[in-house]
Amino acid sequence: MDSPATDPAAPSRRGRNLFLLWLGQFVSGTGDSVFSVSVGFFVIYLLGPGAHTQVGLTRMMDALPFLLFGAYAGVLVDRFSRRGAMLLSDIARALIVGTIPLLYFAGVLQWWMLPVAAFLSYAFVTFFNPARDAIIPDLAEGANLLRVNSVFQTSQQLAVILGAGLVGVLLAPAIAGERAGPDGIAWLLALNAIALLFSFVCIALIRPPARAAPTMARPGSLRELADSLSSAWRDARLRSLLFLTAVDNFFIMGPAIVGAMFLIKGTLGLELWAYGVFEACLGAGWLIGTLLLARFGRNLRTGRLVIAGMFFDGITYVPFLFLQTFEWFLVAIFAHGLFIPLITVGRTTLIQRHYPRERLGRIFALVAITVQGFTALSALATGLALQWLEPRELFFWGGLCGAACGVIGLSFKALRRTE
Repeated sequence: MDSPATDPAAPSRRGRNLFLLWLGQFVSGTGDSVFSVSVGFFVIYLLGPGAHTQVGLTRMMDALPFLLFGAYAGVLVDRFSRRGAMLLSDIARALIVGTIPLLYFAGVLQWWMLPVAAFLSYAFVTFFNPARDAIIPDLAEGANLLRVNSVFQTSQQLAVILGAGLVGVLLAPAIAGERAGPDGIAWLLALNAIALLFSFVCIALIRPPARAAPTMARPGSLRELADSLSSAWRDARLRSLLFLTAVDNFFIMGPAIVGAMFLIKGTLGLELWAYGVFEACLGAGWLIGTLLLARFGRNLRTGRLVIAGMFFDGITYVPFLFLQTFEWFLVAIFAHGLFIPLITVGRTTLIQRHYPRERLGRIFALVAITVQGFTALSALATGLALQWLEPRELFFWGGLCGAACGVIGLSFKALRRTE
């Protein structure tokens, strides 16, 4: 359980550090939300509305780096400065993302450069995400972790709402006119690069408490990688968590990030602004669900939270098959967002509570592999499946399979009983 802080200066330092990390994440996350909402449409603008496979490939590149070398990134995060890993990630990503609008306005941008830029940018996120999740218990300094994680993750939901909302408003034809196409996206990506620089400044101002130096010599990084994978396999609770996360993300994330674009543009005949509004409604539901969990979920078992979240994460996709209007799709995606925090907050808090801090980077990297790596596979599979399935059918079948993960999760006793 969370231990009380003993340092009299801890509350003041804790509030400052967590606020800086929250603020940096909110601003950079807003830029990332713009990137996530826009990059697939950028490909469509460059190639035409039939580019299902190219869009799936581009969105796959957001997550492929986690699958390829996310586990090793977690080992490096535990060996070196977690704050330093976040700083390196922010500055590198600002340069990579900022290159896209430069290439576009120079008239030399080709569609294949977008998945390449996405891959390079998210290669650095493989360091950032486990470093961020692993440093939170240090910055929290004894506070209740479920509440801290709930409040902290509001930065991500607000970022989704603001970033997607900016796309929806700034690229609406009535406001943007001719700039509603690729020109508008290029300018928004330039703002994304600036947001990453702002995050860099916020993280540079954080002053985390000193971590105790290891008392024994550490094995080589590759040996630690092998030990990390072996330990995860032997741990029934962690093995169950990673397995369910991987399968759930494979069925849920492809429809969310690829299927939704073709639902908006193909089925409903709307443009990027509508996709921005759709994503903003998802973020609004996610935010409200997080606030409710922070208020009422303090004493809930984290294992049961995750399992319940997976069931509702899937079952809320099922109504998509029967909906006809944009307004009802907004209601449905808002309802879907309400249950996402049961997974994200529950899973993060479970790991922070029950595993030693010196291993957190590696464990969160393994989680990132199952989340982002299988999101990559799901995005590619969705792009291929859309050759045969209509987007609403894709949501329906993906939702049923995702809900089945929650039902199957009840059989994993070690996970179900975790406080």
